[in-house]
Amino acid sequence: MSGSAAVELEGDLTALLSASAGGPPVEGAFATLGGWERLAREAADLADSPVLPPLVHLVAHEAANSGGRTDSYPAAMRRVSVAVTSSTSPAILTDSLEALLTSGPALNEVGGVLAKALEDAVQEFLDLPDPDSRAALRTASALEARTRLALCGIGAPFALLALLERFDAPMPKPLGTAVVRAVGVAVDHWPHAASLAGVVRVIAGIDPPAGQLRPDADPEDVASDAAWVLAGIELVSALRAADLPLMLSKLEASAQYLQVAWDTYEREDASVLLTVVEVLCALLDESSAGPQVAALQTPRLEPHALADLAERVRRINVTSMGLNHWYGDPKRAALLAWSQLADDLSRLREEFERDSFYKAEVVVDDLLQIYLGSRSAAVVSHEEDIDGLLRLVQPVIESGFARTAGMLCNLEDHTHALEQEAATAAGDRGRELTEKLAAAQTVLIAAKAQALAGAGPGKGGSGTATASLPQPLNQLVLPGSAAAIELAEKVSPETLAELAKAVSDKTIGRHSLNLIEAEVYSAIRSCLETSPDYVREPKEAVDDVLRLIIQFVSSRTNAQSDLYPYLFDPKSVEDDIHKDLLGYLKSGSHGAITEYEVQHVGGGRIDLRLKFSGFSICIEMKVDSTKKPLSDKQAYLKQAVTYQTTDIRIGFLIALRHKAFDPTGASPHLSALIGHTVFDVPGDEVPRHIVTVSVPGSRTKPSDMK
Repeated sequence: MSGSAAVELEGDLTALLSASAGGPPVEGAFATLGGWERLAREAADLADSPVLPPLVHLVAHEAANSGGRTDSYPAAMRRVSVAVTSSTSPAILTDSLEALLTSGPALNEVGGVLAKALEDAVQEFLDLPDPDSRAALRTASALEARTRLALCGIGAPFALLALLERFDAPMPKPLGTAVVRAVGVAVDHWPHAASLAGVVRVIAGIDPPAGQLRPDADPEDVASDAAWVLAGIELVSALRAADLPLMLSKLEASAQYLQVAWDTYEREDASVLLTVVEVLCALLDESSAGPQVAALQTPRLEPHALADLAERVRRINVTSMGLNHWYGDPKRAALLAWSQLADDLSRLREEFERDSFYKAEVVVDDLLQIYLGSRSAAVVSHEEDIDGLLRLVQPVIESGFARTAGMLCNLEDHTHALEQEAATAAGDRGRELTEKLAAAQTVLIAAKAQALAGAGPGKGGSGTATASLPQPLNQLVLPGSAAAIELAEKVSPETLAELAKAVSDKTIGRHSLNLIEAEVYSAIRSCLETSPDYVREPKEAVDDVLRLIIQFVSSRTNAQSDLYPYLFDPKSVEDDIHKDLLGYLKSGSHGAITEYEVQHVGGGRIDLRLKFSGFSICIEMKVDSTKKPLSDKQAYLKQAVTYQTTDIRIGFLIALRHKAFDPTGASPHLSALIGHTVFDVPGDEVPRHIVTVSVPGSRTKPSDMK
């Protein structure tokens, strides 16, 4: 810090902090300090001042007030950013960066400048002939911050990857750890970054260094993290693999690293994942030897082995899963996925009459959900959002056998369900089901043959891929393949579309909640706690239906127009969303208890009712062309609570909203679409609870937005 003006600014800020006695700054503190104008002149000189972190926190708070900005705001934000990235103190840099990274308004103003300055800071360290430990710690903070910015779209990702490639020798522990973890999350997000596995191997001393050896660097310091990250790189490569042999090869490589992590560093997370990967390897290996098997005997699937795995899953501390850094914020979804996996493995022992290939798929699909759940990362705040909501980044599994595997298993289950229903149906219904069953069986045979062979897309007569089935069937039978051409010729588009929707709904319903969905789920459950009916069996049922409804809204909000055209049609009516939700619920385990337009409920006809043992959950559905919040739609709410008159006092109100949101822009965040309201009925001491659900309608394709 230099200059009398900066010394005076530091003194004024110190006085303000003292006046607040450790609490938030007193009202008007920012204006008293001199506002944006003073910071534009003097903030850059506070680089190594101990008051810089609280100043940045104050600035981030004020930046959220767009109405209080002056013409000096851009310059002031740049000066503050310069002060942060110029600091030579690791502690000051780390604390100050965190305040900027979690402020959407601040990043919108200086994100690009900040990213470039952090790159320069890392480059400066790499160019130093003999850096000290203080410089290494500072560089670790800079590299982590630069990685977080890249993950949310600030700064070119290629610049980050090029920066990581420059690390060609073991580094001091804090920086070595940062490099290893940055590579791990980069590979999660960008498939082409898998080549950076070589950087991890060099940092961990597995491969010989190409660059200068540093006397204070001990590869053993980062070996545990390196083993976990290298296992993760091989695992995500397996999930992206195009065929079974390649997938098996990558899983075996992942297992080798996990074995080291468990044997050498006693990582219980590695032990659990190793068990899962070894089971999957055994299943896949059986499949490659021959898809038809009478039984699959492996010690890992013995009851005592599965019981041990379940106990380790319960015992494991999720926050120690090698993901307890900024990039890995393990959530309840991850633990839930592990538990579901243990249950699935146990169930497999009773399903040996099916091809081992399909049993492998069950595990693959669960493994994918674990990976997505445990690797989801809270990165930075990048929106003009006064609440500073964190932007969440999930690893991208663009293609590969793993995603196909789960859908193929769901297609087979749907086909079996059609077989059972067709066997007892008669008349027109019987003929309809027979046609649907024939189409499902044909698609299943083609999809299984293509997956086992790892076949790629074919070509039509013109030399270009022509025939394509609707999503997600086109991931099972590739566009342009001979099978796709034959199916397109033999099966009607309507039948294929209905089959595609059934497979999609079954796939969605089996997945664990992602981080955003889990947060919405938790928030609504907290609101329901005040209901005396939210206990024991009703609570479990409501939770289950709530989870399905959240996944329904999430999937429809993300859906393209080819699969759910009614969401993009301003003329769509209540019957469209009514039948869509009905089909979604019937495609899963609630199909047998889901009733359509039930008469004589509360003196009227309920749209959907899920009938459990001793109670029911009612769903009222609407199409709405107003902008009024559902919680204020008294007529809708009165109708919904009327169906609770002789049942539990918890229900759902779901509406297709044509005008509530901007039809030409992005859909609202999921947290804004699902809410809760309490409704008082005169004469009742206990209020009714309604979960309100808005599904955006009249949407515009992103490519058509202007």
